[in-house]
Amino acid sequence: MASKHSITADFLDRLRSGDNSSWQSFYDQLAPELRAYIARLGARDPDDLLGETMMQIVRDINKFSGVPTEIRAWSFRIAHNRVIDASRRRNARPAEVPIDETLDSVPAQEPLTALPDIGTLSNLLQALTPDQRSIIWLRYVSELTLDETAEVVGKSIEAVAALTYRALASLLKSLGGPPAK
Repeated sequence: MASKHSITADFLDRLRSGDNSSWQSFYDQLAPELRAYIARLGARDPDDLLGETMMQIVRDINKFSGVPTEIRAWSFRIAHNRVIDASRRRNARPAEVPIDETLDSVPAQEPLTALPDIGTLSNLLQALTPDQRSIIWLRYVSELTLDETAEVVGKSIEAVAALTYRALASLLKSLGGPPAK
């Protein structure tokens, strides 16, 4: 896979043709992020749902109709739907898991290294609504775009933008910063 955030048409063609080394590269790049997201949504067995997600991606890769760079968001959407389906099967809403339990499975990224302490961050995030936490995770930990995040959570771009704004304003206020305008 060329990089974490882009995939080429050639790479997508290799996935569609069943090229094992391309699938291994795709899995190695995306699986840790998908597993962390699945766990963050409170799945009881994140590894099982990651397996289901990857199986669906493999089965449906030839149905993927977006441009190659949209495959990450498409994959997160599949994971999101798998968690919802699992939750419906057990007739309960997914339980939120503290961020410190899922953060270790995400490769270190520049924005996270600047955070003062994971306990403080976890406490701040718990003050947000579940939708706001999900949006913040997708936008700033998984680094999805606004459009990609909207696709994953099944909300309009405007709704995601509003949730992002309110979440960031709440976090800023909690940190003692000036209120957002």
